[in-house]
Order: sequence, then C-alpha cells, then structure tokens
Amino acid sequence: MEIQPVNLTELAAVIMSCLIVLIPVMGVTARFAVKPLIDALVQSGVLGALKQGAPEAELGRLSRRVLELEQVVARLEGPPVTDERSLEPQPVELRRLRT
Repeated sequence: MEIQPVNLTELAAVIMSCLIVLIPVMGVTARFAVKPLIDALVQSGVLGALKQGAPEAELGRLSRRVLELEQVVARLEGPPVTDERSLEPQPVELRRLRT
C-alpha cells in the first residue's frame, strides 16, 4: 500500500470553504437554541435587572462615585507645578468605597 503525498494548499482550501458555510449555520442554530433559555432567565428575574435597568439606589451610588472621581481629577489637575520640592512624591490618601 502506497501513501500519497498531501497537498497542504488544497487541504487548507477545502477546510476554509467548509468553514465558510458551517460558521453561519452554527451561529443561526445557536441563536435559536439559546433564545428560549435567555427568555426564561429574563422572565425569572435573573436577567430581569439587565432588561429593566439599574435600580435607583444603584444609580445614586454610581453618581456619587463619579462625582468623587471628578473631584479627585480636579485636584490632580490643579495649578502647574513650579517649585522643585513639590515634584517629589507625596503620600496619597486612599479611601475604600462602600459597596
């Protein structure tokens, strides 16, 4: 029994042409297979919060955090430094945000 040589270029072309058809077919199949699962999760409330948006308390917390970050940035952007002593590293006060 004699083994024939394999042309890698033709083999790659065949594999690529099969993938051109198989990838979209698998995507459409997965979309229809996963849709009932996602609908059930949304209806049960697990993903309901994502559909309805964040609660008011969460929005308030996020707005406070953004306000604090804006204040920190404003302090860091302060006036330009002209004194060489102020170019030395200074301790930074770190605060842990409550979650």
